Amino acid sequence: MTSSESPSPEASSLEPALTKSEPMSEVYQKFIQEAEALPTPEEKISCGLQFMRGSISQEGTPRFREFWEARRHLLQYFKQNLNSAIRSQLWNEYVELTVEARRLKEILEEQSAFAMEQIDLAIKAIEQDVQNLDDLVSQAASVELPQGVKTIASKERAYGATQGELNLLNTLASRLSALRKEIIKTEMRIRYKTKFFKRLSELGDRVFPRRKKLVEQISREFLGDVDRFIEEHFKGDEVVGAPYYALREEIKALQGLAKFLTLNASAFTATRSKLSECWDKIKVLEKAYKQEIQQKRQESAELRAPVEAKLQELKEKQKEMDAAQVDEALIEIQNQMREISLSRDDLRLLRSEMQQIRAPYLEQQEKERKEIERQEKEKQQIRKEKLSELKERVALLLKDTESEAEELQKKVEEIRSEAEALSLSKFEQQQFDKLAKPLKDLIAERKESALLRLSADDLQALEQLREVLQQRKQRRQEIREQFEAYRKALSGSGLDFEKAMHYREQMDQEKERLEKASASILEVEQKISEIEEKA
Repeated sequence: MTSSESPSPEASSLEPALTKSEPMSEVYQKFIQEAEALPTPEEKISCGLQFMRGSISQEGTPRFREFWEARRHLLQYFKQNLNSAIRSQLWNEYVELTVEARRLKEILEEQSAFAMEQIDLAIKAIEQDVQNLDDLVSQAASVELPQGVKTIASKERAYGATQGELNLLNTLASRLSALRKEIIKTEMRIRYKTKFFKRLSELGDRVFPRRKKLVEQISREFLGDVDRFIEEHFKGDEVVGAPYYALREEIKALQGLAKFLTLNASAFTATRSKLSECWDKIKVLEKAYKQEIQQKRQESAELRAPVEAKLQELKEKQKEMDAAQVDEALIEIQNQMREISLSRDDLRLLRSEMQQIRAPYLEQQEKERKEIERQEKEKQQIRKEKLSELKERVALLLKDTESEAEELQKKVEEIRSEAEALSLSKFEQQQFDKLAKPLKDLIAERKESALLRLSADDLQALEQLREVLQQRKQRRQEIREQFEAYRKALSGSGLDFEKAMHYREQMDQEKERLEKASASILEVEQKISEIEEKA
């Protein structure tokens, strides 16, 4: 054996020493027995090389300890008398397996070093979180609890805060457990594992007791709330304080909340057991309620039968009846329905049948209503067209340059009369008046032009008549005022008979004077009109 072929000191350091406290595996012992049973050294070496190759090429972690022990065991067979060619071939394979094992060991040590580095970083991150645990708890948002749990409504914020802190601690505890499992399955020296486990243990001493205390606190509080809920609503076999269906939903909500909160095993089991008992009581009540409902439905069906018979009879006769008669019959049936106790479904069914009876008449009424609407729309359309026509006629009159004032006045009066017949709205009337207003100015201009064409005698007579008209109107106003004064005096209280008779005579005189004044005014207006017509 040359010096290059002998095991190096590095190899010796990589080869674990066998101690009495660490017996070899059954696989190695079986290999020794098989190798010793072979007759020649060559066969023993071949068996050993096959075992060494299997130790480092298996899936999972290589069995380096068995590899190096098998390697030591094979050295004694190389010292025996062997064929030089076979010995050289076996030795080369022996050396190649040794080099491969060393290279594999180095790779695994590098992987182990990388894994140790990552584990160290993860532990440092947890150590930093644990060091700032109080700050993280204060910054953590309160957990939103499932909606609809009325039992803890007043404590919802406290539960949310506690569960928020527990979620943070649960996360840290989960990270610690995951790292512990990672350290166990990672190949590294025992002293490194021991250091890591010590650091995790110190972190656990700060996380797990605090978590346990909060779990016990929230478990105790939740179990107390469940007990209060049961004491408030379940008195023996009776259910009080709320309808059974509301309590059923509350039990569901409490069961869901028990799964949501971080409770200890005893509190969770006790909660489930107590709520299950309440659920069983609710099921008994629900069964009794359903039986009661079924009985009421049966009674309602019996009461419904006569009403249905009347409706069926009405259906057969309705072709011979008008709408008023059908409505009268249906009102009578409705009054009968009010006097009996019917279920909601039966009421809905009977009302549906009544609606079917009314349907043809309602359809006819709807057709009539639509016809009235159509006629009204047509009327409004005709009215709009007529109004547009009147506006066009006003516009044409404004362009008329030949007609005299009286003729224009007559046409304007005709247009106004037709407009009044249309029953215009206030807005439409304002628009029409605004459009027709220039016609007044046009008629006044035409009248003034006609007056300018009168002779001097006619103009002087017209002026004198207007002055007389003004004086007579003023005189009539004075007579009217005097008449009103006598009338008020006569209507006053406290007059004796003579004064009353006096005021009555005065009133009669003033009334006669007023009639004469009005007649004289009418006479002057007619004369003025005759002169203006000459123009």
